[in-house]
Amino acid sequence: MRPLKLSLLSAAITTLLACSSEPSGSADSNNTASSQDPMFCPANINWVTNPNSPPSEIPGGGQNLCQFYQFSWQWFISLLNAPDGKERTFLNEDRYAIYIGGGQNSCAPNTLQSKLFVRGPKDPHTTNEDFTAPHEMNQALNNAVLYDQNGNIVLYETRFDRGMCNVAQGSATLPAGTTEIKTSWRKISEKDKPNYVWVRSDTNNNGELDADEVYGMVGFHLVISTPSHPEFIWATFEHKYNAPDCQKANQPVSDWSFASEQCTASLPYPDTGCNFNKTFDPDSKGDSPLEGPPTEVCQVYAQGTAEGDNQAEHNRANIISLNEQLNNVFKRMPTYNSLRVLAKYELVGGLWLNDVAQPSSNRDNQRGSIQLANTTMETNAQQGRKFNEVVYTGPENLTPATNCFDCHAYSGPTKNAGVSHIFNYIHGSTK
Repeated sequence: MRPLKLSLLSAAITTLLACSSEPSGSADSNNTASSQDPMFCPANINWVTNPNSPPSEIPGGGQNLCQFYQFSWQWFISLLNAPDGKERTFLNEDRYAIYIGGGQNSCAPNTLQSKLFVRGPKDPHTTNEDFTAPHEMNQALNNAVLYDQNGNIVLYETRFDRGMCNVAQGSATLPAGTTEIKTSWRKISEKDKPNYVWVRSDTNNNGELDADEVYGMVGFHLVISTPSHPEFIWATFEHKYNAPDCQKANQPVSDWSFASEQCTASLPYPDTGCNFNKTFDPDSKGDSPLEGPPTEVCQVYAQGTAEGDNQAEHNRANIISLNEQLNNVFKRMPTYNSLRVLAKYELVGGLWLNDVAQPSSNRDNQRGSIQLANTTMETNAQQGRKFNEVVYTGPENLTPATNCFDCHAYSGPTKNAGVSHIFNYIHGSTK
């Protein structure tokens, strides 16, 4: 019966995409946005029915914003797909190794399963042999730590494609197709599992998967290079119910994961004491309790875009239209399909360069979502252009974000390995 189910699903998706497109647009187009409306960015049925074949290059030659977002969504769908019905592709250790850090060899064969490496202070089995990676708790600026509205810490995991292990240590370049993935996770209950991409993680490192060690994915960074874009395409996705838009009033959701109902209701001019986007900064990277006061978080720049950015209106419209089409597809998929849960996620935006021969330091050369930041990974960098932690106080006091290229500087195609913060350490200590 499964072939029949897939056939019916394919037909249903075709209808949904056609209905969500303009009459003059093609739901099966994989190249450009509708010629009738450049603000519209079409989705393609094949991304969902054949998720295991994402493109190696930007479709259509990367001639417009839409094509980069089509590329990003195709890769996200492929990586989140579970070909065997069990394990999602990006969690496959044979294909995407876990970056262990701590001077250990992440390329060596191991039996690691998805695990969020933070050792709890109440672990009765703590020994000198226990693994701890404090860098997995801190964010872009300082040693920022984030707590959800239940007071639980947000944890992180970094993965990379196994091909990086074959690149000579110290190489100045990384080949096309090099991929890095960083994810963020919050503790969830069993009943929350249908609404999240989830894993079980031995967070307290006691050697067992305890009943409450279930974590839902709230953020997903995708960093991937192509033959034409050695600076890497930087795309980020979030769970839809992470945080409200800082600059909007009367937002209907009352149970945001990272914002209280009271503080959300006060936007866009937050009440005194809400301290939106003020993270907890412990004195040292290893001093981060698993529980703490909830952090109030809001998204400063929707779609990573500010007024005055390059093609700002066009950029926002492309992202929104693509998200809406795919959301209509995912939420109608059968429960047995691993991609159904993607209805709970959305593309925030992407970032790349117009001229890859030029450095990223020139913001005029940057394209896409110039203010790109993930609320769960760069909470306090959303207005931190000068690497300062800036609390959101209102739409009249906005400052630029610290975006991907501010931290991962690109100097040119002959030195693109420099954009990776983990490449020099995946084989262990360099000492």
